[in-house]
Amino acid sequence: RVIAGFEDNASDSVLHTYVYDYLSHQPIRSHRTCDAPYATLGADAICKEVLDFHEQAISLYRSLIGKAEIRRAKELLETLLTLEEHEAMRLSRQTGRMHDI
Repeated sequence: RVIAGFEDNASDSVLHTYVYDYLSHQPIRSHRTCDAPYATLGADAICKEVLDFHEQAISLYRSLIGKAEIRRAKELLETLLTLEEHEAMRLSRQTGRMHDI
């Protein structure tokens, strides 16, 4: 929903910016921390997998920021990076609270 909001509000010139070096970046993948199906994993393993997914997205945004040549595209990527970092921190805090219960 938040990303869709960015897509609705960002200018077409920013949204249609190509980053040619993107193909050298590793694709975001699931199941890097384990090979088992999610249905068989415990809460800690699932949390680890979800946080790894966020870390991959953060790495991608950082990489794209370094390659962005258009100021508005860079600003959009920086906003997305901040959003992703805060979401990862929020999830980390929430999963830490599960152990307190």
